[in-house]
Amino acid sequence: MYKLDYHKRVVKFIKRRVPREKDRILERLEKLKRDPYPTNENLDIKKIQGKKGYRLRVGDYRFLYDIEDNKLIIYMEDADNRGDIY
Repeated sequence: MYKLDYHKRVVKFIKRRVPREKDRILERLEKLKRDPYPTNENLDIKKIQGKKGYRLRVGDYRFLYDIEDNKLIIYMEDADNRGDIY
């Protein structure tokens, strides 16, 4: 299982959500720890074209992350609303 490491703006983004959305986000992040690749059928994950990293979709929110396989770490780089993240 991978370990999640967050940038401070991702932590801030999650804290500002209402409790119901926060619970949904944290549930998806727990699933992400088991399999952070697009092969995970339980999550909407895509490889970011032209850049290194992946995108996780949770409703209207997008989370950008990178994977360090040798250390089993998922680094959450950014999070925002769908139109503002790219």
